[in-house]
Amino acid sequence: MTGRIIWYFVKFFTEESHADQVVKGSLYLRRLSYFKNAESECDDGRSDTTEAVSMWGQPDDIVMDLRVPALRLHARITKADLAGPVSFQSNDFDNFHIFCLYAVYTDKFVSTDGKTKFIDTHGNTNLTESDVAELRRQLIIDDRCLKFGKFAVIVQAVPFLERLKKALQNNGQRFRRKLVEYYDDETFHGEIGPREIPFKKQKRFSYQREFRIYVRTNVEGDDPTSIEVGDIRDICGKTESSLLNDAFALSLKQNPPSPE
Repeated sequence: MTGRIIWYFVKFFTEESHADQVVKGSLYLRRLSYFKNAESECDDGRSDTTEAVSMWGQPDDIVMDLRVPALRLHARITKADLAGPVSFQSNDFDNFHIFCLYAVYTDKFVSTDGKTKFIDTHGNTNLTESDVAELRRQLIIDDRCLKFGKFAVIVQAVPFLERLKKALQNNGQRFRRKLVEYYDDETFHGEIGPREIPFKKQKRFSYQREFRIYVRTNVEGDDPTSIEVGDIRDICGKTESSLLNDAFALSLKQNPPSPE
């Protein structure tokens, strides 16, 4: 298999004590409704009023008929009546608890000689030294992400996910985990399947390279929850966010971890 490989996750924190809690294995999860409704004073990209969109429609492709049969009323809405895209949001996911991470991954790409370059899960690669610069570019974390907090915890992706899965299964909790996919809200038109709704965001958030774990709950509310996965200091490290882009090194001799 070739393609995208997640190497590490990064979690940002404004408070160092919160970073220390994650190192100890205590994960803090907010409700999805928090991110949908939060007002971000510094516009750091955490809040998103378009969370959990189930349908996104472009004005040119929409005709809406609204009827009140009992009163014999009928109104038609066309692109002439719309200032922008029309969306429908599902409230079914508001109660889900979400754990968000920045994913440090590399992806296959086409080099200047027109060949597709890759690293596979067995350590096989057709990369040359001239391709390393492109791969290093893929590891660079966007400066906008550094606004999420002064402190960061870097954790090895595969062992972390294994421990998290075990903790959730031991607690009998239903969950899904996946990289977020970003759609172009200027061109996309259509429905988003129920299983994909929590993992779809608009392209303006793509710099966040978000990996999500959601825990399904049928209990309504806005309270957060926590998951205990056990001490993870053997697979993680804590640093200041400003130092992150100097922390990653790339060698063609390394064997990569498992893919997403």
